[in-house]
Amino acid sequence: MAIFTLVGVVATYANLAISHTAKDSNRSEFEQLTASIAKLNETMVKVNMVLDGLKADRESTNRRLDKIEATADRHDIQLARIEEHVLTKGDK
Repeated sequence: MAIFTLVGVVATYANLAISHTAKDSNRSEFEQLTASIAKLNETMVKVNMVLDGLKADRESTNRRLDKIEATADRHDIQLARIEEHVLTKGDK
């Protein structure tokens, strides 16, 4: 009987040791996962800030391009008027 009791105690101890090791391992993995998620979150915040900056730069560039196109259109019109004026005077 003592042998069965001893085997039972050893089995119970082994089971508890394995269970504690598994819990410690899971806790460690969970802490690593939490740290990785925190780093990912920081990275995503930085990425969003960069994207916001790029969006603002693009909007600014688009506004400047629109102004340049409008100026080029006005110059084209002025050039056409000058050419017309020169051709009209040349015909006289």
